[in-house]
Amino acid sequence: MTFTVRNGRLWRDGAEFVAIGVNYHPSRAGCAIWTDWAPDVLAADFRRMAADGLNTVRLFVFWRDFEPAAGRYRAESFARLREAVRLAGAAGLACVLSVCTIFMNGQLLEPAWRRGENLWRDEETLRRQEEFVRRVARELSEVDNILALDLGDEIENVDPVAARGLGPAEVAAWRARLAAAIRAELPSALVVQATGATGVFGGSAFGVDNSAALDLVATHGFPLWAPGSVESTDSYKATNLVPFLVRFAAAYGAPFVDEFGSYGVDEPTAARYLRAAGASTIANGGNGLLAWCWQDITATGEPYRDRPNERAVGLRRPDGRAKPALAELRRLAASRELSGRSDRPPIAIYLPERVRGGGASYLDGEPGTIGAFYAYLLLKRAHLPFDLVSGPLDGYRLVLCPSVTRVTMTDLDRLRAHVDSGGVLYYSLGDHLHGFPGADLAGVELVDFRLDPGGESVLRWDDDEWPLHWPARQRSRVAATTATRLAGDDRAMVLDNRVGAGRVLFCSAPFERLLDRPGLLASGRWERFYRRIAELAGLRPAIGGADPDVEIVPKRGHAVVINHGVAPTRCELTWPGRADPVTVELAGKDWCVVREDVR
Repeated sequence: MTFTVRNGRLWRDGAEFVAIGVNYHPSRAGCAIWTDWAPDVLAADFRRMAADGLNTVRLFVFWRDFEPAAGRYRAESFARLREAVRLAGAAGLACVLSVCTIFMNGQLLEPAWRRGENLWRDEETLRRQEEFVRRVARELSEVDNILALDLGDEIENVDPVAARGLGPAEVAAWRARLAAAIRAELPSALVVQATGATGVFGGSAFGVDNSAALDLVATHGFPLWAPGSVESTDSYKATNLVPFLVRFAAAYGAPFVDEFGSYGVDEPTAARYLRAAGASTIANGGNGLLAWCWQDITATGEPYRDRPNERAVGLRRPDGRAKPALAELRRLAASRELSGRSDRPPIAIYLPERVRGGGASYLDGEPGTIGAFYAYLLLKRAHLPFDLVSGPLDGYRLVLCPSVTRVTMTDLDRLRAHVDSGGVLYYSLGDHLHGFPGADLAGVELVDFRLDPGGESVLRWDDDEWPLHWPARQRSRVAATTATRLAGDDRAMVLDNRVGAGRVLFCSAPFERLLDRPGLLASGRWERFYRRIAELAGLRPAIGGADPDVEIVPKRGHAVVINHGVAPTRCELTWPGRADPVTVELAGKDWCVVREDVR
């Protein structure tokens, strides 16, 4: 097997490839896989994975089991690692290996010789990491089914305090140093470094936007611990969470979901979640989807003594019987049309350089990613195809900058170039000072801030209106200079400013961020606001006729249709250039592929 990445897509042996598989600990051994060695169990499990239609397995290389003393390696563990990879290859599975694994299920499985040294600043610790990843790569030089080596799953959780003190350049240098060590010994291996949802929503330097040294941008998130006011695992927002992470990561590289699943739910809920969120993740460009995890764990040692409920999230029960979610993963693995190519859309959500924040001074506001998440949801509910973009904006007709909390000169240069070339820019203000794009673009000037106790107002636009629920926080007072008012009043308004050959639609309220309340998004037709914006740019849905809870992902010659609602739905999809609609019926949290030429 030979794996490469081209134009944001993963390839195996010259063909596009989507890795569908599982994270793996043997049920009986758990995290003691390398010390409580049972190769027959691994071989049998790998064969069952392949029989289920899966193509990839992720294994964790617990550092302490391979380097029991600093600089002294346990040859037996490396031999077992090679055998495990070969057994997976014999079953036809590719392997993702998480090297330098210390953090697992909320506990630190530390090498005994470590004494709390800073993983990223202590030079001796850096040398130990570098030599260890070199040794792992060297030991695997004769196997051919390595998809990727992960530098360390959620490694920032090993020392969160130290990690918070790192700047982007330090993390970038750490990633580049270890990646170079791996490539020197195993040039065929792709390199990733897996992060949770904080790599998108948080301000940590371990973000998906700091992945230049990596081949794949690995991300994951679980509804139970998600920001964005996710109401439940069965909610609309929950099954859109990981697809959003994928689209966000795609703005910086080739996205890969290294962990995927749900905690604290019954089996039917877990199956519904995997069905809808999994289909949406692949349809939205995920190069991989690795479920957490293969089988319920019966082991009772570390880390399960502290968190025993981490053991019950497998796709199979302890006795090996399949749970309903496994059938849904099989179905995803069997579909070839979920990952089909899409044409470039005319709309982009622009991600400013500092969208994830990262500063800690009084000048730094909150990250802007919540605004981007709700912009994503609004466009999905409006059935308006779009990209998320972190660079130049050439070729897009409409660019959205939602609830901006920080804007740089580079951002302003890109936005100005877009408008000067005849594009339409929508920009909503998320921070009174550092989110303001300037009077020349906005067509307004800042008058003052005001700190209100919170409450409600209504944004009216002709016959449309949207109630805005304000928390007790600063609002911006603005006065028009060159812009004209389209909607609203002094509390929240939308203005139209003609700039160059284009126009700027400026919203003085953080419209998207104000939706971040449980139950609010589904309580009204908020997506109508984005449709009004799109209409001013001459844009309408590419495929219409569906309920807002139904996602439509247009592909070349077909569309992936996903019901993110829990209730069954019936839609009449209207295709451009097609006289008769296409009827689609879907159960709750279900999906299908609809061909454009279906009769």
